[in-house]
This record gives sequence, C-alpha cells and structure tokens, in this order.
Amino acid sequence: MPVKDGIWSGRIDSATDESQFRLHQVVKCNPELNQLKKDHVAIIGFASDEGVRRNKGRVGASDGPDYFRKAIGSLCYHGEKDSFFDLGNIEVVGQNLEKAQSNLAVTIGQLLAAKAKPFVIGGGHETAFGHLMGILNHLKKTEAEFSLGILNIDAHLDMRAYDSGAHSGSWALQVFDYCNEQNLRLGYHAFGLNEDNNTRFLLDKARSMGADWTTNSHVLTSLDSSLDRVKAFIEKQTHIYCTICLDVFDATIAPGVSAPAWNGIRIQDALSILKVTQESGKLISMDVCELNPIFDQEGKTARVAGSLFNAYLKGSTA
Repeated sequence: MPVKDGIWSGRIDSATDESQFRLHQVVKCNPELNQLKKDHVAIIGFASDEGVRRNKGRVGASDGPDYFRKAIGSLCYHGEKDSFFDLGNIEVVGQNLEKAQSNLAVTIGQLLAAKAKPFVIGGGHETAFGHLMGILNHLKKTEAEFSLGILNIDAHLDMRAYDSGAHSGSWALQVFDYCNEQNLRLGYHAFGLNEDNNTRFLLDKARSMGADWTTNSHVLTSLDSSLDRVKAFIEKQTHIYCTICLDVFDATIAPGVSAPAWNGIRIQDALSILKVTQESGKLISMDVCELNPIFDQEGKTARVAGSLFNAYLKGSTA
C-alpha cells in the first residue's frame, strides 16, 4: 500500500537550508527499489493487529504505522542527503496474517540485497516473524555460515505455543522451530523481560532452547551490567536483528500498547542498547512493534517510537 499523500508533515524552519530540515522535508516516498543503495534507511509499515487479536490482546495496532508517520514528521534530521525512504504499508487482507508476513519477508530480502537498512514499524509483534524470515532467507543466500542473534527488547519472551495458529506471542518459538529444522544457528536475548508476565513454563522452555534474558528489575537497578550482558551476547553472533515491543516501557511513557507495563524500563535504557548494537557493526535490521493509537495519551507512545527510530536513522546514515 503506497504512502498516503500528505501523511508526512510538520514544522519548517527553512525551506532551503538542509541543516535545518526535519524528517518530513527529506523523506522520499514510494521509491523504486533500484533507488535504494548501501546504508539507505527504508521504512516499511506492517499494518496488522491480526496476531494481537488471535492472542486476545487489545487491537488497534494496525493503525500504528500511519499514526507513527504523522507523529514524527517534525523530528530533526541528522542523516545524509537522499538516504531516507518510505515504502508504504504491507497490510493484512481479511485475516490472512501468514500471507502478509510472507510479503514482508520478500520486501526485507529485497532491501537487504540492496544493502539498505530496513526499519519496520508495526503493527503487532507478529511483525517480527515475517521480518525474521526475510533476514534468514537473505543470509542463507549470501553467507556460507552465520549466527543470527535476536535482540528482543520486550517484557515478554513471545515463545507461546501456536498449535491453533500463529499470533503476536508466538513468533520467537516459530523462528526457533524453523532454525532447528534448517540447522541454522540462532541466538536470542530478551532485554527488559518482566518475569511477572512470563510463566515458569515459558522461562524453562526458553532456557532449554538456549535463550537468555535480562529482567526489567536488573535493567532498572544496574544498567551497566545489563549492557555488559548484551555486549557478551552480541559478540557471539555474526548479525543482530533488533526488535522492540513498546510494552517493554513503563506505561507512564508508553500507554498506547496491547499490554501496558506497570514496571517497565526507561527509554534511555533502550537507546543505550541500540547504541551498543549499532557500534558493533552487526545490526542488520530493526523494528518497533505494538504502537496502538487507540490507547495512546497525548502522543507519548508515538514519541517513544519516534525517538527509537531517529536513533536508528542517525546511526545508520551518519
């Protein structure tokens, strides 16, 4: 679905001085894929809450991508000229989530083949499965050996069973199952995990699969040692995919999500992790999920998502 006319707008400090430009003044919408080159950042919206509906969560995240675009247009741009693109939205038709995830995987593969830097804005966290399949398919074609590390900044493990169909809480288990079948190396670290929101069964399952995590309590009391844990995880991988579920943040700053947190982490914690990840040179792609405008308050959650995106943009195009 192409980018809607007029959806990017905002403050204008100068119409000619590029050093004063904001995101809405530099974004190039609906490009041909051959326009995208190395280190260009490309937004793709995944307009879905079908996975959240299946997971019995609060729907509304399907409107998240366009809400995000409207909210961040006035953010200041610090990247290179002609390096920021918007490819529009991938939508779920009816309830066919799996087809939309497949379409997302194809788009991600095309962007990575062009050596661009994808950024996906959801949508429910079912976004992650299509995104990951695009990355894995690309790496299988281009790398003789690799170990993809999932850095999931999230209150939840998202390793719930999917016997009755995939959903927003099953994507990590789905990817583990796929990689086991394909004999692919996969690492997983959940940052900001809230043990109150994950059963002992899920924690034991994740541990048995080699997954690791840093709890929200650890992050809030000892950010430095939390960063060290993530650095150690990154060192073991050849590539890192970063996915951020906005429900990891305290509800006072991110109320517009499917499952708001009552003891969530701070935005600076996530920005510190993102900085470490980008500095490693291993970050291949990123998404931010579960932006739900129905439950947002004064645009707080959209601004959190915008700050995360702008950090990714600055680190990718600098």
